[in-house]
Amino acid sequence: MSWPVVILRGSDLNQTLATIQFDKFGTNTNQLIFVCDNWIDGFVWAKNNGHTQALFIKSGTIIKDWSQWRELVNNYPHKGLIAHLIWHPEQAVYINDQCWFMDVDQFDLDDFICNTVTYPSPIRSKQNLHDDYTPLWIKAGDNTVTHPVTNFGQGLIAKQLQKNHAIVNWRHAARDLKLFLYNSPLDLDIFSDYKRIAEEQLWIFNNESIDVVKKQKLLSPGSGLYWILNIVHPATQEIQIVDISKTQIAFCKSLWETWDGTDYGNFVWDFIKQHDLVHYELDEQNMSPLDRLKLQSKSRFVNYVNGKFNSTVDSTFVHIWNQAKRNKIVNFCNDNLVTWVLNNDSDKYDSIWCSNILYYKWTLLHTTVEEYNNFQKKVK
Repeated sequence: MSWPVVILRGSDLNQTLATIQFDKFGTNTNQLIFVCDNWIDGFVWAKNNGHTQALFIKSGTIIKDWSQWRELVNNYPHKGLIAHLIWHPEQAVYINDQCWFMDVDQFDLDDFICNTVTYPSPIRSKQNLHDDYTPLWIKAGDNTVTHPVTNFGQGLIAKQLQKNHAIVNWRHAARDLKLFLYNSPLDLDIFSDYKRIAEEQLWIFNNESIDVVKKQKLLSPGSGLYWILNIVHPATQEIQIVDISKTQIAFCKSLWETWDGTDYGNFVWDFIKQHDLVHYELDEQNMSPLDRLKLQSKSRFVNYVNGKFNSTVDSTFVHIWNQAKRNKIVNFCNDNLVTWVLNNDSDKYDSIWCSNILYYKWTLLHTTVEEYNNFQKKVK
């Protein structure tokens, strides 16, 4: 089933996006997302774009495993509305808006902007998810109640009960897959498996196009060939490499200090074996599993890597590489490029290349919206 996610903008937007745009191990989910400044705009967008269902999430909601969450929602039994139902004794029931799912085509704009609601008096489950105010479900009773709207979602609740449709709460299986940041920092240990992969990843090539910028002082991540192709250009005299992967930093440093510019494939193979690397990327998204399996052979791997590398450089590379090593400067730092740029004298660099880090799960998890926006201004 295909449905979009509508996110209410907030200070923890990046952390929420990181857990929706990427799966548990950082692969892009290609999830359709619309970020809004109020729920009415989000609902209208979903309605106008013909979506019959949508998930509404407040910034600060963290999904631990998007693939599992999506499957759970697709199989969740409901009659048009799933939400955090809140019903304190002696008060009218309402919805905590941190996360809710609706059949968009069952509701109208008036359900969001009404001031007074009239609906069948609700009956609640005897059991609560926790405390005494989180019923598993509510359904329409025999009597009728009318009251002013005092909390979010009461118009949606009224519409459901008027149709004699029960409303279900998020049960424990759903709550185990998500959490909400109540003005507290995200515990990154939740994503320890992913963090370990990202911080030990080796990028052999780039998965985006590379520009030789022809500037004197450059700042960039260490992934792939960008820094190599730029340091050998006559205009470039210095490169500062900042990368969150300690493996990438070690690889770049080893290249700069020990590699003679020949047989890149064999150098990469030896580095992988010497460091017992499991997580390395050739950046060939369309490579079949069989072709990847074939590259476990040293000769096939070396030939493949050398073929790609040699098609990128010209016949003078070995000479200009060794010349650059004698005359130019490359510095290395294992750090977050975003915060490094903001906390250091980055203005002395003529160009900052950020690769794809702004669209990377690790960066979103570790970077606030303010840091993210300030970094983009620096890059521009």
